[in-house]
Amino acid sequence: MSKYVRVGSVRRFDSVKPDKAQALKVLEEAAEVFGAWQVYEKAGKGDVFRDVILDECADVIQATLNLVAALGVEDFRPFMDACEKRNRERGRITDGVTDE
Repeated sequence: MSKYVRVGSVRRFDSVKPDKAQALKVLEEAAEVFGAWQVYEKAGKGDVFRDVILDECADVIQATLNLVAALGVEDFRPFMDACEKRNRERGRITDGVTDE
């Protein structure tokens, strides 16, 4: 299994605002991931249920990056690099490799 998950560029929605509704959308989509995971666990972990979780995860990423774009950020990589650094410092990533 690769140590990376590739996402690629994400096209933001045409109209985004750094408002409460935009921020709540991230939470709403995350709740949908958890709901899909609950069905997946209860139903025996089939591929159909797995794909529903993955679709919901994509919605979380979309909602999150819409909020990021609404805040005026076009290149989120520095924030992801800082996140990786924090997780390395916390011992969650231990291989010492920082890029592919």
